Amino acid sequence: MKSIFNTLILFVFLVFLSACSPSGNLSIQDSWARPGFRGDNSAVYLTIKNLTDQHDGLIGATCDVAGGAEIHLSKMDSSGTMTMERQDLVEVSASEVVQLAPGGLHIMLINLSKDLKIGDTFPITLEFQRAGDITVDVEVKQGN
Repeated sequence: MKSIFNTLILFVFLVFLSACSPSGNLSIQDSWARPGFRGDNSAVYLTIKNLTDQHDGLIGATCDVAGGAEIHLSKMDSSGTMTMERQDLVEVSASEVVQLAPGGLHIMLINLSKDLKIGDTFPITLEFQRAGDITVDVEVKQGN
């Protein structure tokens, strides 16, 4: 009788866990940053793959190699001048891929606390509405 009760408790626990967990996760790939000098700015680029069946959103980033990290969108204004606008949210719909790339969305590293040289790596923590904090390593390289 005790064995049946334990099996039933285990079954209920597993059903509860599967109901609470999203089917999949967020995957961060191809993260890289431009070289930069201490006191200047740089940018981080990456790809976010939402492998879940739920909407999520990138709402911030933190990084020890800069005084600040902000999500920006580069775009051409009506006069043909490239501008940057700070973004409070980058929506990542279920099963969607969002790319942060030169000339578009990126994470601006403001007031670098050290030089970023080609080949260096550093961690950045991305803050998501649902997934919470995800820390990834970023490689410094010369991009296009």
